[in-house]
Formats: sequence, structure tokens, C-alpha cells
Amino acid sequence: MKFLKLNIYLYELPELYYFLKKNLHIVTLNVPYPPDYGGMIDCYHRIRSLKKNGIEVHLHAYEYGLPHAGKLEEICSTVSYYPRDTSFGRHLSALPYSVASRNSKKLLQNLAGDESPILFDGIQTTVFLADPSLAKRKKAVRLHNIEPRYYRTLAVHERDPVKKAYYLLEAARLWRYEKILAHSDYLLTVSLADHYYYNRRFRNSILIPSSHPFDRIEIKRGTGQYILYHADLSVNENIAVAKFLIRKVFSRISLPCIIAGKNPPPGLESEILKHGNIQLAANPGGDKMDDLINNAQINIIPTMAANGLKLKLLISLFRGRHCLANSTAVNASGLYSLCHIADNAEDMIRKINLLFSQPFTGEMIEERKKVLCLKYDNMTNAGKVAAVFFQE
Repeated sequence: MKFLKLNIYLYELPELYYFLKKNLHIVTLNVPYPPDYGGMIDCYHRIRSLKKNGIEVHLHAYEYGLPHAGKLEEICSTVSYYPRDTSFGRHLSALPYSVASRNSKKLLQNLAGDESPILFDGIQTTVFLADPSLAKRKKAVRLHNIEPRYYRTLAVHERDPVKKAYYLLEAARLWRYEKILAHSDYLLTVSLADHYYYNRRFRNSILIPSSHPFDRIEIKRGTGQYILYHADLSVNENIAVAKFLIRKVFSRISLPCIIAGKNPPPGLESEILKHGNIQLAANPGGDKMDDLINNAQINIIPTMAANGLKLKLLISLFRGRHCLANSTAVNASGLYSLCHIADNAEDMIRKINLLFSQPFTGEMIEERKKVLCLKYDNMTNAGKVAAVFFQE
């Protein structure tokens, strides 16, 4: 019997080629480039690591103050953009405003165009999670924190009565809206606290820590010259932390201190100008921020709400010397052993004075490597995400 030899190439059968590839739709609440704040840092570097794991990502990004980014086309097979409807009418919806304003019918049409699984990045992107046209699809939601609690925290620290009312209303709507997560096959949480919370409610949580910019640990030995607090200074919780540090900690020591972050309000800047040992680094670029973290003697990272995983803590541990945090910042992260803990101003001052002259040693760096590489390796965690959708 003779056999006919066929030379068939996958690119000549596009439907078969698409089927054999591991295609994944990812819907993001904003354009994840540049990755300059928590959720977008996690999102961008997860996509980057998924590509290295052989996953073809089809990115669907809502536009919210950021331009289209050619850099995303280097790590995604396709990139689609959708306008966010921020009109006043969205505030009148029964849905949370952050969800109702991300409601593009074009997105639903694109998602329904094939059978590939879908990752909704943030509860804000889940308006179509329960749509009948996606009922047979494998779906997961990435949860960066417990969003209703986050909005309540914003309300606590907001002085503007209109904004406070908005945060409280959004928190209430999000509490009610969370039941939509029952339509997700899996919830991908970033911290143990969030994992336990969502697993009690929906029984489908998988703990996958945040992705980050670092594929290896690079920490300088020896001593630095200043204490650094870095955060998004447009967020009122972070502003409150910065003012606490200025008034209760930095103003009571003579050591040089730097507060760094994007979009600091004028009130914070004027507060800093009152003190000769405190400087403001406003809107530093990525390289400048890396240098600030890398050359600090102490990265100080207190927070006021135990929400999600604080990426600034993770970044400081990968690049900085001593990390001084409060219990809330380290909550359920598995990173207690790598941090110095202080829960009030007096303890912070005492530990700053102790650590400022203590060199960071090679042994300390090796301890960081052991813990961080075990729990926070980008490729390992991207592999866990891939396994959610493509396990054999």
C-alpha cells in the first residue's frame, strides 16, 4: 500500500492553528502600560510572563487616561482598546460606577467570537461575566483586593463630602455586586486574607501572588544615605500615610528622608517644605524610582488597610535594603521574616535609629532570595495562571 505524503503547514490552516495554540483573552480596567501602579504592574508583568510560558494573549483594554501603547503589541498577539463611558449617567446605574462605565458591546462581541478562555482582570471588568453568550467559556477573575473594603478605606480618609459620599456609595454597590463572581470558574487572589475571604463565599479561590518587574533580586550591600517612602501620592490613603510619617516620624529625627510618588497634592508638598530633612521626589520616572529604592538605607512601608498585597512592599524587598513595615502592610503575605515590623510612631523611630547604621549583608540578600524565589517568582506564578485555563 502506498501512502500519499502531504506537506501541510499550520499557517495554511488558520482555524486549526488557532485551536492548537493556547489562546487567552485578558480584559483589563486600564491600559497596562506604563505599569506604574499596583494593579497595572501585576497585569503587565503577568502578561509578559505568560508570553514566556507560551500563552497567546489577546488583550482587551479599557482606555482611562492612558494612550495606546505599542509596547503591548510585543507581548500580546492582539490588542484591542475600548472607550470608558464616564458620563454622569453611569453614576445613576444600579451597578457600581467602576463597572457600569466599562460596558462596551464591542468587547462582548469580540469575546464571543471564539471559544478561548477569558481572564477578567479586576472586578471592574466583569460586566459581561454572567452574559449567556459566554456561559460555556472557562472564565476567571483576577482580584487585586477586596474592592468594597478598599472603597470604604478611601471614604475614611476623604475630607471632600462629595467624594466621601461617592466612595461610600461605590463600596455599598460593590458589596451587592460581588455575587456576580459566582459565575466565574476561578477567582485568582493575591493574598491569603483575600483568598480566605473569597473561598468562604464562593469556594473557588486560588492564591496566585502578584507579578512584578523583577526576574531576579538585585540588592546593594552596605549602607544607604536616606529613608524612603514611595507610593501613588494621588491616592488619599497614601497621602494620609505620608502626612503621618512627616508629622509623627520624619519630623522627630534628624536623618534625611525622601517621599516619592506620582501626582502629590500641593498640601503635601507644603507640609514637606516645613522640614529641612525631608525632600519630595514628585513623579519620578521608572529608572529614577528604581534608583531611589535601590540606594535607600530603609524603605518604610506602613499602610492603613489590609487590602490585597502591597506591591510597593514586594518591589522594596526585591530592590531595597532594610524594609520597615507595619503589621497591616505585611498581613498574610508570608513576608514577615523579611521585614522589620513597627506598628506605631515610637517603634518606627526606634527601629529607624537602629537600622540606619546597620549594613545590609550578603547573608541578608540570600535570605531574601530563598523566600522571594519560593513564593514570588514571576514564571512560576504565570505557570499557575496558565494551568487554570490549560491544564490537561
